[in-house]
Amino acid sequence: MPPQAEAGFDQRNVVIGSGDNFWTWSRDRGWDLTHPAPGELGPLKTALALRCELSNVTIDTTKSALVIIDLQNYSMCKALAPDVHPSLVMAQETLLNYGIPAARRANIQVIWLNWGLTDQDLEKMPPAAFRTFGFKANSDETDYGISVKTLDETIECGEAPRLTGLGADLGVIELENVTKVEAGRALMKGTWNAALHGPLLAMFEEGQTAPRPDVLIHKNRNSALWENHSDFEIFLKHEGIRTLLFTGANTDQCVMATLQDAHSKSFDTILLKDGCATDSPQYAQQSAEYNCCRNWGFLSSCRALARGAAAI
Repeated sequence: MPPQAEAGFDQRNVVIGSGDNFWTWSRDRGWDLTHPAPGELGPLKTALALRCELSNVTIDTTKSALVIIDLQNYSMCKALAPDVHPSLVMAQETLLNYGIPAARRANIQVIWLNWGLTDQDLEKMPPAAFRTFGFKANSDETDYGISVKTLDETIECGEAPRLTGLGADLGVIELENVTKVEAGRALMKGTWNAALHGPLLAMFEEGQTAPRPDVLIHKNRNSALWENHSDFEIFLKHEGIRTLLFTGANTDQCVMATLQDAHSKSFDTILLKDGCATDSPQYAQQSAEYNCCRNWGFLSSCRALARGAAAI
């Protein structure tokens, strides 16, 4: 239902949506995203108030999930990615110190969403994906010089193949502690390079004994919701999860691709800005945050989630 707009309408409480998918707005509390069942009355014991940019929200922790995307050895381990961006390291630390502990405290489902390919996936992979992972621009500029070009100029830095593309054998690598590991084929399911990175893997293993155990789900595109009935979508619907708190890497790529598809599939979407990062120019992160303030849901943070969990 659209918000009522008659003259003199009491704007302290507005209900928008339809059927069992509706939000309630109040001037005092912002948006209620708890999706109460028919006949459900009174305050929820599982409600969590989350501070957001523009308008605050209230979520039902039993219907919510913290989604952590692509924080894998492939992009986070310095032996494979020596130039790993500092913002990715900071996002990892924020998740370890605030985001994941808060989700566990509030009994929010933690979902680790990673690239994990099969040979059948590679057979169906579009050329655009192979180009993204298998070619590198011949430019030292973080945006390939786009920002210093005029509209009438073209970007002529060119590209060249690299040896770390999807399915490529990454061989044996030496870690910082001098241990040698077989990295495996790039982003293939079950390989070392596709595994969760270091302390995050330890956190996932710890989560197996949580009252609501962590789950690991694999995807085969930037978005985990690009196709109907993906493993991610099936799990969310089976568990009755309606609200998704997004973190991970890269903000403007896999995180936003999945968030936008989730938005289109009627999930509530919230970006936790300090729990995600990108190695793209800063304006890419800013664009994602700006649009999540209003167009694609809400913008909050892991630290805000920690404060909300502590107040339950």
